[in-house]
Amino acid sequence: MKPRTRNIVPIDITRRETLLALAGTGLALAGARAVSAAPSDEAAAARSAADQHFASRMASEHIPGLAVAVLRGSGQMWSSGYGWADLERRLPMTPDTIQNIGSVSKTFTATAVMQLVDAGRLGLDDDINRHLGFEVVHPGFRSQPITVRHLLVHQSAIADGPAYANAYACGDPTISLEEWLRAYLLPGGRFHDARNFHGWAPGNGFYYANVPYGVLGHLVERISGLSFAEYCRRRIFMPLGMGETSWYLRDIDAARHAVPYSWVSGGAVRGPVWGGVPPAVVGDPGAATRIDGGYAANCLYNHPNFPDGFLRSSVHQLARYARAYLGAAAGADRPLLQAQTIGQMFRIESGDDSRVMGLCWNAQRREGRELLWGHGGSDPGINANLRLRFADGVAAIVLMNTNVGRPPLPAPLEFAEYLMDHSSGLLAGDHGSA
Repeated sequence: MKPRTRNIVPIDITRRETLLALAGTGLALAGARAVSAAPSDEAAAARSAADQHFASRMASEHIPGLAVAVLRGSGQMWSSGYGWADLERRLPMTPDTIQNIGSVSKTFTATAVMQLVDAGRLGLDDDINRHLGFEVVHPGFRSQPITVRHLLVHQSAIADGPAYANAYACGDPTISLEEWLRAYLLPGGRFHDARNFHGWAPGNGFYYANVPYGVLGHLVERISGLSFAEYCRRRIFMPLGMGETSWYLRDIDAARHAVPYSWVSGGAVRGPVWGGVPPAVVGDPGAATRIDGGYAANCLYNHPNFPDGFLRSSVHQLARYARAYLGAAAGADRPLLQAQTIGQMFRIESGDDSRVMGLCWNAQRREGRELLWGHGGSDPGINANLRLRFADGVAAIVLMNTNVGRPPLPAPLEFAEYLMDHSSGLLAGDHGSA
């Protein structure tokens, strides 16, 4: 499945840098801030410093638009937007701007799975073939079962083969999740490839992958009797008041969707690499040969393996989700998940030298710094990050409409850490917000 093409006009960089300079003066373009009407002196100083910090990093990292929020408990929140959701139409980026949140989506898929575990309808150590309508086995280790836990913690040995990267396409998927998985995982399928599995047995290695979360989404379908998108709408989005969040483009207001921009420089497109396939601009795979030192706009794309990373949401919508997790962990009434289930999800299960994994949620290993649990998102033209600190009930949310690549400390994670580190000042004197 090759991305459909369309004409793309490179963005004028001089104009864009001028706009970022405006943001640096404190004119947070979009200005949607859920804060007290008259912030304290401490909060005003912290927010001004945040404006300057983010504007400086946006200029150095070539980030067209950024929306952020930091919150504590059920009331306090500071949120802001900077730069542009659409450079051509001069639409500002705000905390209500909708965009693809990348692999932060995986936490929603994990939430759906754990709701079924809470209900006793699924076990973490179940062989997935007990529930799927087709048999998935590792071709080199046919007697070794793949479990639900293996999928959640990236130990299933299912890999992102070349077909995964090639399946990004403009618009919503044209095949079902089940059809995609059968074609990808079953011998003889049109997307089947020896590279779709790692060379180690399930449970005996660790490698971050996307396709396993498509399998988890289909497990939800098989057990609940609902499509994965409908299950999430009924059991997660609607209960949390997330009516502007959806897996499908057809269900969101495209006019409020940020344009996902890829920075192109030296003939290279900045973005993630999946299955060994170099990054390209979705909808305009030839952009790297025409644009140097500028932006190319990706189309609004989706993927048949959508439960792994293609949820559309906004900073303010995600704030509702973050509060649900913090509240459930604190023993709130009618929780999204049981408190003991939350604890299980944030217990170290696996990892490598750079990060530890719970059940989906992860934390970076950083010398001299406590583990800060959350999840990031990385896709063509977008980055996202959501962090939770249960000790004091603080969460940080970051969305940006470009992908900054993988420096030693990616900008979205650095921004989230900045919000967490400065949460006391940013929220000072704020006794609650809508």
